[in-house]
Amino acid sequence: MNRSLVSLLLAALLCAALAVQALAEPLRIGVLPVLDALPLHVAVNDGLFRKEGLEVELVPFQSALERDMAAQAGRIDGYFGDLVAAFLLLRSGVPMPAILVAYRTNPGHPMFALVTSPQRSRDNLAALRGASLGLSNATVIEFLLDRIQAAHKLPRDYFNRLEVKKFPLRLQMLAAGQIDLALLPEPLVSLNVRKGGAVVATDEDLNLPLTVVCLHQRLAPQLPAFLAAYAKAVARLGAEPEAYRTLMAEVCALPSPLVASFPVPPFPAPLPPTRPELDTVQDWMIERGLLQQRIPYERSVLLRP
Repeated sequence: MNRSLVSLLLAALLCAALAVQALAEPLRIGVLPVLDALPLHVAVNDGLFRKEGLEVELVPFQSALERDMAAQAGRIDGYFGDLVAAFLLLRSGVPMPAILVAYRTNPGHPMFALVTSPQRSRDNLAALRGASLGLSNATVIEFLLDRIQAAHKLPRDYFNRLEVKKFPLRLQMLAAGQIDLALLPEPLVSLNVRKGGAVVATDEDLNLPLTVVCLHQRLAPQLPAFLAAYAKAVARLGAEPEAYRTLMAEVCALPSPLVASFPVPPFPAPLPPTRPELDTVQDWMIERGLLQQRIPYERSVLLRP
């Protein structure tokens, strides 16, 4: 056997060894302590990823900023997040396209709502013109607020928008009457209602994908297995939601007053966002100066190989 053939065989063996090692390393998926990420936790907790031949580790982050920094530094292989954040990461060169919609607006099951302080709980939208409203600009929150206002035929300057980035601070300012309104996610919406606030508008009829799961494009070969495990988690949540109440309370930052009563939300089948849905978000981002031009669908979504 000549030296060149030996070298080729050794190189092939080395590549095979590296491939096996890479498959043995867990996929690190960044998550936030929110309801939308519950199917990922079920898939890990019930060993569904492992049954599909994948090792998946969920890496918790307390803020989207921390998660995004980890994605940019290559410390995670994928993440759970919203579409606005996903496009910003793609714009910055992070090759982690969306693989599925984690949660979408759902009639009867709002995930975000425009809520009042206890002092303004008797006021409807007509009485709230000019009211102070806490939100985080240039995020999915501002996108949702614009869509909710458009659905109710309210001009963009209808409210006095104030930058309040942190959800807990918005909730605290509402309770103290320091702001009149805020756009909050569940379960903070329900918690605010328990404290005397009221819901004046929700996202439930917007028919939009709110959050997605994204994976690094190099993981395309593992995509079918990942989707199969995720689909089984969604099915289990749909069939026996109460079986996962304790897990939901632990990993989704469910406030203690709501642990026994807050409903386990319905989750959609793991399908990618459609081209028109992505265009809607990107058009808004271009209008707000967050994107210069649309990111092609082929870069935005990772499809089955």
